[in-house]
Amino acid sequence: MTTATCYGGISEIGGNKILIEDKKTRIFLDFGASFDLLDEYFVEYLQPRTRFGLRDYFALDLIPKLPGLFNEWAISKTDVEYKEPEYHGILVSHPHYDHIAHLKYVDQKIPIYIGETAKNIITSVNEISNTSYLNEKPVYMRGGGTIPPNKINMFRTGDKIKIDDIEIEPIHVDHSVPGAYGFIIHTSEGTIVYTGDLRRHGTKPELTSDFIAKAKQSDPVLLIIEGTRVAPEETRKNYSESEVCLRGQTLAKENNGLVIAMRYPKDIDRFRTFYDIAKASGKQLVISLKTAQFMLSLKNDKALALPNPFVDEFIKIYKREMKIYKDWEIPLLDRCVDWQWIKENQKKIIWEMEFFHLTELIDIQPDAGGVCIHSMSEPFEEDPLSQLQDNVMQSWLDRFGIRHEQLHASGHASMDEIFDMIKEINPKNVLPVHTKYPKLFENCGKNALLLKKGEKFEV
Repeated sequence: MTTATCYGGISEIGGNKILIEDKKTRIFLDFGASFDLLDEYFVEYLQPRTRFGLRDYFALDLIPKLPGLFNEWAISKTDVEYKEPEYHGILVSHPHYDHIAHLKYVDQKIPIYIGETAKNIITSVNEISNTSYLNEKPVYMRGGGTIPPNKINMFRTGDKIKIDDIEIEPIHVDHSVPGAYGFIIHTSEGTIVYTGDLRRHGTKPELTSDFIAKAKQSDPVLLIIEGTRVAPEETRKNYSESEVCLRGQTLAKENNGLVIAMRYPKDIDRFRTFYDIAKASGKQLVISLKTAQFMLSLKNDKALALPNPFVDEFIKIYKREMKIYKDWEIPLLDRCVDWQWIKENQKKIIWEMEFFHLTELIDIQPDAGGVCIHSMSEPFEEDPLSQLQDNVMQSWLDRFGIRHEQLHASGHASMDEIFDMIKEINPKNVLPVHTKYPKLFENCGKNALLLKKGEKFEV
């Protein structure tokens, strides 16, 4: 018997934890955190107590209590007894928090399969933020105990992964982070296809087209597909990445003041877009120390081919004035510009800025007439925290006479694109995940499975 069970990602965006069982083989597709469940109990600095492993997560039903899945440290301060692994692998579609955040709790004997580029990105994030989403070496906790390293296996498109009774083909897709994959999973009862997160309006739509063609060819009995933007009403503009670039160039050329740009840290496509906008408008792109370190850590990934921030004439690195700098920051400091340089050159640059660095504007005192290209998702109406953050950002921009321009290409396919993919792949059954509106998939023309969390579906 072959079954699919979702322990996360049902009627919510993110938190994917999808268990596939075939005969005696059990594998997970992704192992991420649920945004919705976390937001019910935690906010800002009120967070689960890391020193207690999974105690807080279990107590609030944020992670399922599954025996034979977690390492000894993770459950040492819970009422769950340790058992030898009863699972055979975890496949990671891409390196976003809602797909990887809980990997560190998995038993180190359970192999984790991840794309080479995705693994390199996680390594870089770990170094910069001291956050262990994936443990490549032992992590010694301040409160005592050691999180053992995960068993990591890397893959690329064209590889075939054999896990006991199951064979998996990873196929690249286009998403808002490089190293994203979907999976063709061959079981004894037929083929299961998992999309991960994907789009067709980014810089490399051909990657998603490759995946769809392979999925169609496999004649799947089950398609597990994301539906982030499947909703009763589309409230966001559906820009492509090329449209963001062209519109951004116009804004940069027409604006006589400071140009601020905001994006998600791992969105390398958007970095390239801002870089291209800077070159086309005769400006320099000013990046953060984190971005510079991120780029340097990925310099050996030939597929990414990122510019070297130390030698590229269109890039400058900005250092904030701090009392103490982190170890990884110190080697970069001599090559950086400061707030005085920004102030003197504000009309000649595009300045990548994070929300939490808006206070730097007090030092810069920018001339009136600037523009902020906000290249991130608009706040969700049902998310008060994101609305509050957006209001605070707008207050800062208004204070300094900076115009707000929303200009973003989503990392996810639209509802029409998702339903077109389903029609093209032509599966027997469709399991919607990563969506708040699974019932809308009843309009996709295929048998839509409206499962509850923890409910098994027999393939």
